[in-house]
Amino acid sequence: MRPLINQNEKELVRSLRQGDMKAFDELYYRYLPKLLGFAYNYLSDEMEAEETVQVIFIKIWEVRNTLDENRNFKSYLFQSVKNQLLNKLRNQKRNCTIEDIPEMYCVSTENVFEKITYKELEDTAAELIKHLPKAQQKVFVLNKIDGLSPEEIAIRLSLSKRTVEHHIYLATKFLKGELIHKTSLYGPLLLLFF
Repeated sequence: MRPLINQNEKELVRSLRQGDMKAFDELYYRYLPKLLGFAYNYLSDEMEAEETVQVIFIKIWEVRNTLDENRNFKSYLFQSVKNQLLNKLRNQKRNCTIEDIPEMYCVSTENVFEKITYKELEDTAAELIKHLPKAQQKVFVLNKIDGLSPEEIAIRLSLSKRTVEHHIYLATKFLKGELIHKTSLYGPLLLLFF
């Protein structure tokens, strides 16, 4: 049985200030389980949690003569552990290198660039489609956006298949020319869109 188990926190801190190792041990064993649980919550690693708590108790021993017995020692301990954890996490972030990042969290810059470029292309094309003559616009939208074949469009609009194909050709030629003229970034994606 621990000899100072019945002493209150204030008495233990007063004794600790005078260098009483038994008072230190009592405070250590009294708060160790909760502090370890607290640290483990942040780190999810028992060894790291234990090391963090040990560092705090070493610091407390080193500054024992400056401790305020009227201050809530338990709160002081938890705040010290929290600050130590934050410092540890901050230092880990500073030491993090690109090689430490798991592949699954890496974003391909090519993929992001493609998505942005494709979205810009899509917006520009949508705006250009509005400038097509009404018949070409209708045929082009039915074919390229709604996915209807020239035969289906011809039936739907009461036009010949040849006329529908001609409208698609003229609209596509106009849009490709305008898009290529507006920017060279869209070049590779034009093949995907048309």
